[in-house]
Amino acid sequence: MSFSEEERTLLLGARGLGPAVIERLEEVGVDSVDRLTRLGAEAAVAAVCAHLGTRAWTNRLRALQRFCRDAEGRRRSASRPTP
Repeated sequence: MSFSEEERTLLLGARGLGPAVIERLEEVGVDSVDRLTRLGAEAAVAAVCAHLGTRAWTNRLRALQRFCRDAEGRRRSASRPTP
């Protein structure tokens, strides 16, 4: 599986996240924004680091944390009833 085009656009619009980040996430089975936010940025980064056999990928942690926080906020806003 892979991120939908809409989710890919959201990820690419986030500072610090690019096509290589999306590719690495998909390689470890993180293929949706929902899955990423449920798993959490720390666990996603740990999975990619283990997959690659290096800790170098930890430099993406802050960008993924920021993205997850923003995605959660968008989800909450979307689920609020309109007055």
